[in-house]
Amino acid sequence: MVTSEYLKKRLISHKKLAQERTIFANERNTLAYIRTGFGAFALGLALIKLFEENISYVYAGYGAATIGIAMIILGLVYYPIRKKRILAH
Repeated sequence: MVTSEYLKKRLISHKKLAQERTIFANERNTLAYIRTGFGAFALGLALIKLFEENISYVYAGYGAATIGIAMIILGLVYYPIRKKRILAH
């Protein structure tokens, strides 16, 4: 027969593992934001340098670079906020 103490320990262990998986998913999402931000930034720089004579591409490059920087910052800012929320539950 299974004791209630054993079940409590299993439940706490299960909750901790689920919390760890959620934290790892949060880290993966943050790294995806940063990776995508660097890609957008690199695209922006490439558009600016390769198409200097076409002003519309230059503006698109500045837009892509700005979006890339914003994604990197958002990923870095929201990571600790989301981690605190995960640990609070």
